[in-house]
Formats: sequence, C-alpha cells, structure tokens
Amino acid sequence: MREFIKEKDGARYTKYLCNCQESFVKEQTELYKATYEDPKLLKRVINDMKKSILATGWLVFILSFLLTMSSLSYAEPSAVFFSDVTNNHWAYKFIDTLKTSEIIGGYPEGTFRPEANVKINEFIAMSVKALGYRFESTSSDWSKPYIDKAIELGIIEDREFTSYTANITREQMTSIVVNAVALSEYRPSSTMDDYIKRETIDYYKVSDYYKQNILDSYKFGIVTGFSDHTFRPKDYSTRAQAAAVISKIENMALRKPFEKTDANYVMLKTWVTDEFGNEDRVERPFYAPYYNGQPVDEIVEFARLMNEIHYNGKGYIDFGYDSSLNHLASAFYRDKATYDYVYSLPNAYEGVMAMASNGDFSLTIYPYDLGSKYKPYQSSVLKMTEYTMNYTNYSTFFNEHYKEQFEAMFRFWFEDEFDTAWTIFNRALDYTGERKNEIVTINGRNFDIGYSRLGLTFYVSLKH
Repeated sequence: MREFIKEKDGARYTKYLCNCQESFVKEQTELYKATYEDPKLLKRVINDMKKSILATGWLVFILSFLLTMSSLSYAEPSAVFFSDVTNNHWAYKFIDTLKTSEIIGGYPEGTFRPEANVKINEFIAMSVKALGYRFESTSSDWSKPYIDKAIELGIIEDREFTSYTANITREQMTSIVVNAVALSEYRPSSTMDDYIKRETIDYYKVSDYYKQNILDSYKFGIVTGFSDHTFRPKDYSTRAQAAAVISKIENMALRKPFEKTDANYVMLKTWVTDEFGNEDRVERPFYAPYYNGQPVDEIVEFARLMNEIHYNGKGYIDFGYDSSLNHLASAFYRDKATYDYVYSLPNAYEGVMAMASNGDFSLTIYPYDLGSKYKPYQSSVLKMTEYTMNYTNYSTFFNEHYKEQFEAMFRFWFEDEFDTAWTIFNRALDYTGERKNEIVTINGRNFDIGYSRLGLTFYVSLKH
C-alpha cells in the first residue's frame, strides 16, 4: 500500500508498502508523476490493495485520493534530448518517453548510443523502473537493488545469469519483459503456440528455458520477430530496441499481438487487465488447438455454436475463454436478468457467491486434453430445489429454460444418434436416488454420465 507523508522541512516523501520491505522515496515531481502519469505504478498500487483490502469502499476512496492528487501541478522535466538521436530516428518516441519517465538514461557527454548493446543489468533496471520502482544503491553496484527486486517479483530467477554485465540476448530480454507484463496481465491462449512455432523458422534455436516466454511474447504483441519470420534469439539487443520493448510494458497500444488469419479461429470473451489495473472482458481470437499434428477445428466450431445460442430459449449462456486456467468455460443462467445481476455486484466475493447460487449449469472445454478418453467436454449441474420446487420434476424446469440450447449442443456431438444421448440425459435429470454412472459410445464419442438426486456431471470425448 502507498501512504503519503510530509517530513524534513516540508519535503514530500512517499512510503510504498508492497510485498517487500518498506522503502521511502523522496517525492517532489515524482509523487504525482509516479501515481498518475506513470500508470504502471498506479496499477501495482491498485493490485496490491485489491489483494489486501476486501472493503471496496476503501479502494474507491484511495483511488479518488490519488486522482485528486494528480491535478496538482509539478515542474516539467528538462526537454533537452540526446545529441545522437534525431527526431526522425525510428526509436525516438520510445527513448523520449522513457527519458521523461526517468526509466532510461544517457551518458555524461549527452549521448544515448542507440546502436550500442544493452547490458543485462541495464535492461533489468529498466524493466523494474517501468513497474514503478526506484532505488538508490548503497553499495558499489548501482544495479543490485533492481536485480534483487526483479528476483523478488519473479521477473528473473536467482542465478539465471552468470554475469549481469554481459550483453543481453533477444531471448533473455524477451523473457524478462514478458514476466514483467505477466505480473498484472493474464497470459494469452496457449492454442496459438503451435501456429507461432510454425511461423518462426528459427524457433528451434530458442533455449528451452525461454521457449514459453517467447511464445507468450508473440501473443502479447511485445517482441514478435522479423519480417523474414526469424526471431534471432541469440542476437544481442541494442539500447534502441530495448527502449521500444520497455515502452510496451507501459503502453498496450504499442503492442501488435500475433495473428494467423488463415487459421480457423473464433472471437471469444476473455478477462484482461489494462495498463491502469482495471479488469475487463474483451474479445480475443481463440485458435483451433493442435492434436497429433493437426488443428482440431471441432473445438472452434463448437465455440462458434456457443456464441450463436446465447439467447436461444429462456436461459442465458455466459461463454468465454479463461486464460488463467487455459480452458473454455460457460455458466448457464435462468435468464439474462439473472446474469446481469451477478455481474453488477461490485464486490468480488459477492459476485462469486452469486455465480454459485444463480448458475444452474456449467460447461468446460479443455483444449489441452484432447487425447483424453472422456474429454474435452465436461458439464455439471447442482439440482437446487429451492428454485425448482414449483416444477413436477427437474427435467420440466430444465426444458423450460435450456432445452433449445442443450439440444443444439447434443445434436452437434451426437448427430443422428441424438435421441439416444438425449434420453439418457433427461433420465439423469429426473433421477432421485443414490449415485449411478453410465458409460456408452454414441456417434463415435464416449459419453460418461454420473448422476444422483443432488446433481449430475457428464463428459463427452472427441470422435475416435
């Protein structure tokens, strides 16, 4: 958490308590610039408070306070630029922005040396500064506080590098910045990974340790390779390149995520975190996952179907991609009004509890479990009698609200053998005894359904 105090002859200080030791940073122009002009630091402050403060009212109060503080004036930094970076240099805007934010600096003679190689410790310091931290070293090594903080945050690992003063490679640089971004943003869908590998002709040269972060970098749109489809993982990064990469931590608008327009994909809702720490749901492409060397288009086609049947019948389906768990998921609500109520609750705890008590069904699709005997589709229901006491049996309630939607799903899976699966399913809905289980093969798919008086769960495999 961040506290604002005045001490020592009226000079302003700020006390920032994160998941680390307390540190005091002298604030003059930095106080307002760091919390308002520097959105990454404001995001970290907000996220830390979200984790430690359950009362939403306190969060609203603190945010209002920070935004009020930002209206106060402060002295503009010097407009003097580097003598060896002209305003038509390709990295001028990146270097200018980072210099103004005091994330990157030059040399005593007034140069920046844009084509010089950047050192590992220099890039680590830039990344940590971009996250809002500032330190003054008390030892002979100016970079040690930044390296220590990077290890603490998980941006790098202890002993990951044999020398912090060595030139940084593109794969090392990319890994650091991806880990920095992933502190506050969900990692993108892993179903894109196989497409990126096939598009990057020298991906095999990437060290195993860095491979996943390189893939995630393409998906985040941070470092995405060259026009000849190479990544050049072992090449050294220049200071100009480092400035461009660091700028993408702070400014999401500069990113250009990987796209594969000739592949089968569907746009799905997914949770994202913007540069101000706000969570929102946006549409992102979900690509057909690979299995046995081939894209499984069925998963995309089923997801497309789920998007089409949101409003079929009386019930409402909330369907999207959960990037944190890497699966497609949906909840079924009795009507759109119930869904709107659940998502209108301002408190996260209340929202989760409302989802549990108002969602009748759930459906999960596991794109990483395509070879399973009984997956990738799984659906569950808890028979909540307080909502169905006016119905003669559970299938009557179900068919009134969800028949059109579930029929579409069952016809997709079982085609001409729909009636066989549908009969088993409805029998399970009305079952009032102790738990039973049936495993049958219908239309070349394994259909595994377990049910009791309390609820039911069924699994559907791919065709085999």
